[in-house]
Amino acid sequence: MRLSLRIFCGLIVTVPYCGAVSAWAQETGISIEAVDTYSPPCSTLQHNIANVDSFRNRMLSIPGYTAGVRFTDPTVFTGDFKDPERGATVAADNDNFDRPGDAIAYFSGHGTCDDQTMTACTSTAGCPNIGGVEKRCLRFSENPLQGRCVYSRPRTIVVNNSRDLRNSCQSVNYSTNDVAWGEDPSAGSWGRAGTNGGVNFVVIDNSCGITPDLIIPELINAFAGVSTIATIMPTQVGSDTADVAGRGQAFADRYVANVNSAIAPSWTNAINSVTGGGPCAFGGGNHGIVGCGAHIAISLEVNQARAEWANGIETWQQLRDPGNDGIGQGYMAWIFTCNYDCNNHPFVLP
Repeated sequence: MRLSLRIFCGLIVTVPYCGAVSAWAQETGISIEAVDTYSPPCSTLQHNIANVDSFRNRMLSIPGYTAGVRFTDPTVFTGDFKDPERGATVAADNDNFDRPGDAIAYFSGHGTCDDQTMTACTSTAGCPNIGGVEKRCLRFSENPLQGRCVYSRPRTIVVNNSRDLRNSCQSVNYSTNDVAWGEDPSAGSWGRAGTNGGVNFVVIDNSCGITPDLIIPELINAFAGVSTIATIMPTQVGSDTADVAGRGQAFADRYVANVNSAIAPSWTNAINSVTGGGPCAFGGGNHGIVGCGAHIAISLEVNQARAEWANGIETWQQLRDPGNDGIGQGYMAWIFTCNYDCNNHPFVLP
């Protein structure tokens, strides 16, 4: 399923966009970060390091991409994901998760699900207002039809910071503040982050990576040139990402099978090859999700043609060309694949 939305006023030229052929050097690096070993209050996981390793190993099994950095467990820091021009004071993403010369960055580990509540609703209007955030009524049951209220609270990456033994389970908010990915000379500095980054495709493989129908407020600020951000979207309160090892390889398998396939749909379609998880209340389920959910890929660009090209056409090979970076805010497009029939069971109640 594909949805797209213009997010700023102004004329949008909907001419075809076929991808740039640039004079910039190819960006081929794949950097990976993952955490399995957490300290309380975070629970320990088992398969995240294997997940990112299997992704990169599979990608590097054929020519085209190269190895970037690899950080795991106590060597993953909050500063790895933060941009110095956005206010980061400890470490910096341009040496870690958003390095010049990298094409793909992949994190696997904990997130937080504080966007979800158990407040019952039958429509979005019935959810209590909370200052500073948007609200939605997320389908919870069908007989009778009920929902639960969810809110656009900042989404997070959670690491186990060995530098602070008193508070080792720490979060990086990628919805606001000092996260900005993908800025480089070809993208320009429109993302208020200079031009010292470079990554073109980001995977955030965590709990509650994005909230249904609240994509814009939760993710728009993380874009500063990155073509696409891919993550996992629970579509029922109580559902979540499963701790499985095969998600990364299922994604990379699409590249190995066809280097000219589109990368964003490769992420969404990879859900069909992932095992583990649990059943969905509306049928289906599993495929790396405990309950009901989807793989989703979101692209932000200066206009509709470029956004929809990045979201549905850009190939694994074209991704390496920095001439195809996002060059501004104007239009957001997204594509997702659910682990159940979410066409006949829409996840947001009006």
